[in-house]
Amino acid sequence: MGLESVIEEILTRGRSEADAIRKSADAERQRLLEEARAEGAKLIVAREQEARIAAERARIQDLARAELESKRTVLAAQKEVLDEVDSKALQKLSTLPDRDAIIRALLTANASDWRTGKVDASARDADAVRAIVGPNFAGTIESVGGVVIESADGSRKTDLRFETLFAEVWRDSIREVAEILWPKP
Repeated sequence: MGLESVIEEILTRGRSEADAIRKSADAERQRLLEEARAEGAKLIVAREQEARIAAERARIQDLARAELESKRTVLAAQKEVLDEVDSKALQKLSTLPDRDAIIRALLTANASDWRTGKVDASARDADAVRAIVGPNFAGTIESVGGVVIESADGSRKTDLRFETLFAEVWRDSIREVAEILWPKP
């Protein structure tokens, strides 16, 4: 065996080992790429799922915000209508055709209070009140109508002005008024 054949054998063995190492390295590279692709695919699926969940959450929140804003707008419009009804009702109270009979009924029902005290009345009702209570008439007050009766010692006032009586009735019946204006399906 000559030197050339030994060198040739070493080169051949070296080439074959290099080829084996290259093949092994290629196989390892291929395996790592496959793992990276699989991991990337899993990550993409996870991110897509997270994005879908986030998008659905955002959609639900947007819907909730829109519903709340819609309800707020409807309630504001309903309040505006109720305020207008309240205002028009107060205007009607100032022009009641039988206001003298109403004043007389209020004073009759509270006669024991004003007989020992004094009575204030709206300017429009002053003459009718003065005719009924005589010297117990104290003067006029700013009012749509009605009277305020004060005890003799000034410790108690009974507010029987039309706007006060209406406010009590309005407060007690606002729900019914709203149900009549906006019946629920």
